[in-house]
Amino acid sequence: MPASRIEWLSDLVRLEITLWNRIDGRLREEYGLSLAFFWPLYVVAHSHEGSLRVGAVADALGLTVGGTSKIVDRIVNAGLFRRESDPDDRRASRVALTDAGKRKLEAASETYEAEMATVLNAALSPDQQHCMHSLVERLLESTGAGKPG
Repeated sequence: MPASRIEWLSDLVRLEITLWNRIDGRLREEYGLSLAFFWPLYVVAHSHEGSLRVGAVADALGLTVGGTSKIVDRIVNAGLFRRESDPDDRRASRVALTDAGKRKLEAASETYEAEMATVLNAALSPDQQHCMHSLVERLLESTGAGKPG
């Protein structure tokens, strides 16, 4: 008998928490960088222009603008983001990675990828990993929460 949808969601949530804690622990230990800092850095670094308004960062992360603004302020204070004027709106600002932010993100990304590879490769073949990712993307798309950006 297949698992109930309650158990299925519970398993997904536990997996997400387990992966978050595992990667967050490695990033904190090796780089003094929380996963909560990593994601905004990653989102901005992979944006088309290399900088974003805080609202766009919030949209990409699925967070509130207020919550994102607080984490962005902390990242700016840590010297990993800098604020710059928005050429399209003089009242607004954008955030971009500093050189230190770029270096830290590059190094932390390697650790992130390695940790995920350790977990995924232990349980799934490359074809299974690809299939799983495709299914997750399809589910996200069906809920209206497709790829951020």
